[in-house]
Amino acid sequence: ACAAPSASANPVSSTDGPTDGKLLSREELIEVFKSLCQGTDGKGGKVVGLVGYPNVGKSSTINSVLQQKKVAVSATPGRTKHFQTLAVDGDLTLCDCPGLVLPSFVSSKAEMVCNGVLPIDQMRDHEGPINFVSHKIPRHVLQRTYGIMLPQPHEGEDPNRPPLPVELLMSYGYVRGFMTSKGVPDCPRASRIILKDYVKGKLLYCHSPPGIDEASFQIPVEVKEMRPIDSDNDPRIPHALKMARRADTSQVDAAFFHEAEPKAVYLGRSAAPKVDGFPGAAQASGDMTVVYPGGKPWKKHHNRHKTEKTRRIVKGYCE
Repeated sequence: ACAAPSASANPVSSTDGPTDGKLLSREELIEVFKSLCQGTDGKGGKVVGLVGYPNVGKSSTINSVLQQKKVAVSATPGRTKHFQTLAVDGDLTLCDCPGLVLPSFVSSKAEMVCNGVLPIDQMRDHEGPINFVSHKIPRHVLQRTYGIMLPQPHEGEDPNRPPLPVELLMSYGYVRGFMTSKGVPDCPRASRIILKDYVKGKLLYCHSPPGIDEASFQIPVEVKEMRPIDSDNDPRIPHALKMARRADTSQVDAAFFHEAEPKAVYLGRSAAPKVDGFPGAAQASGDMTVVYPGGKPWKKHHNRHKTEKTRRIVKGYCE
C-alpha cells in the first residue's frame, strides 16, 4: 500500500509531480493513483491512502472518484472519525482516514485555525488568529465589512500599521452588543465570528500565484471617499425623496398643529342627560348634542337579559 498526500498539505510544491499543477478528470486521477502505487495488497490490487491535514478535501476527493457520497463530508475539521477503505474497481482501493495535525515549522497554530485546519470553536487562544487576520485584511476592508470605526495609531506609531487584535475585537463587540457580565466586550465571542467569516470567504484574502512576489501581489486598493449629499441634483438621491423635498408641507403642518376646540364629554350612562324621556349617553360639542338613546354603541354589556334569553332558547330547543 502507498499514501497519496493531499495537495493542500504542502501548497509550495503542489505543482511538482506527475500532474504539473493541472486539473485532472476522474479517469486521469485514477490513472495517477495507479501509477504512484507500485506495490499490491497481495491479491493483485493496489491500495492508495489519502493522508493530510483536516479539512483539505480527502473525503471529497474520494466521493468525486466514486461518483457518489460514500463518506461523510463537512466544513468543520474532524468530520472523519475512523479509518475506512472503499473499492473503486477490482484493481484500486482508496483509504480514508482522519486528518493528521503533525508538528510543523512552516505554519503556526494560528495559521492552522485561520486556514480551517483546526476547529475554531475549540481554540483556546484567540489573539494569535485575530492578529493573523488583521495582518492579512486591510483596515478599510474591516471597517466597511462590519460597519465599525477602528482607532487610529497613536502619535509616534506607524500610521500604516494593522489594527491590534484588542482594537478590532473591542470595536466589533461594542457594535454588535457582545458584552460580558462585567460590562466589557466579549472578545472570545467576537473572535469566533470574525474567524468564521475569514474561513468562509466573507473577509476575502487571495494568495499570490506561484512565482509571484507576495508583497507586489497584495497591493491595497484605493478607496474613494464618499462625498456628502448637499444638493437635490445628486444622482444618489432617489426620485421619491427628491419629490418629497420639493413638496409644500405648509398645509400639512397647519392641519396638524391647528388648535382644536374644547369638547365636553360625559362619561357613563348616569351622568348623561335625558332627552325626550329616553335615558342614554350624550356628548356635547359646542351647540350640538349627540344622543344615543340605546346607550353607548361601543359598550357590549348593556344587554341585561342575556342569561334569560339564552335560557329560553335552550328550553325551546330541548322541547
